[in-house]
Amino acid sequence: MKINIKKEELSKLNKINEDNYKLLKYLHNYLFYYDRCIKKEMIDDLLKYDLDEEYAFYLLLVGFLDLDIEDKNQKYFLDNYLLKSIKKLDKEEYINNPYYKNIKFNNVKINNWTLKKNKYSKYQGFVYDDFIIDKDYKELVSLGFFNEEFSYLHVLENDLEWMSITPNEINTMKEPINNAKGKVLTFGLGLGYYAYMVSLKEEVESVTIIERDQNVIKLFKEYILPQFEYKDKIKIINIDAFKYMNKVNEYDYLFIDLWRDVSDGLDLYLKFKKYEDKINIKVDYWIEKSILSYLRKEVLDNINKYLDNKENYLNEVDYEINNYDDLIKFLSNENLKELAKKIN
Repeated sequence: MKINIKKEELSKLNKINEDNYKLLKYLHNYLFYYDRCIKKEMIDDLLKYDLDEEYAFYLLLVGFLDLDIEDKNQKYFLDNYLLKSIKKLDKEEYINNPYYKNIKFNNVKINNWTLKKNKYSKYQGFVYDDFIIDKDYKELVSLGFFNEEFSYLHVLENDLEWMSITPNEINTMKEPINNAKGKVLTFGLGLGYYAYMVSLKEEVESVTIIERDQNVIKLFKEYILPQFEYKDKIKIINIDAFKYMNKVNEYDYLFIDLWRDVSDGLDLYLKFKKYEDKINIKVDYWIEKSILSYLRKEVLDNINKYLDNKENYLNEVDYEINNYDDLIKFLSNENLKELAKKIN
């Protein structure tokens, strides 16, 4: 690889990257420690001043994060990152989802797996979609809330949530559901949301699910699959996904969803990308946009290392960067998807 720009030319992108990290840090602290701290009565007190709910939520969030809205040094970050990340969601949009309306069950436990309901409290914040990418790769976290309680289904392994049917799952699977057709193959079962939604499509002939955990399969077959309208379309194979890669060309479409979130998804994503050039079907990955955002951060770190003559993997990449526009193109989602195939 050849990078013919100076370190100073990276300053704008590095500053954006720093603010991206800053937003992630603040919202991680909020979601981990304070996600239920904003109460209805707090919002109601602010609404008396003719504020809308999103801005009232924002002001309270700023307080819980110990930030100062009057600080000129923080104003750009607060106005352009934190405020733009917040959205009030419409409960009706989600409870009218076909899976929500038709799949019902009580609490179930099979060995170390538990299937039960959970809920978001009024004004509890949560991530409802992939990252929102703005100009020059500024990242906004999709932080949503409801103004009333919202119940959802989730499955836990050893009391750790592994899969849930939340607005995040619904929003991040819209595109893969839309792309599914013919003989569909999906890696990862969870609560069967994806399998259920694509089985409803006339253009989907069959849905084959690869799942290696027998307890998850047992839970699904006993309590969820019987409620499917088109259960005859569903086939489950108990095998590790990587051991099934030699058969994927027997299908028309592949959707991969084997990670809990971005933190454990990037490494698996990179492993699967190595197979893509041998696959003759369309492949989609769950939360790929967010995974690529994490990869972009890593690649930018390596570009800085390259310019500092430090060891990095970009020396093996066939690409030339001569100006800022080349750099922006190199960090695009489409280019990162190709780069992911080459990273060891």
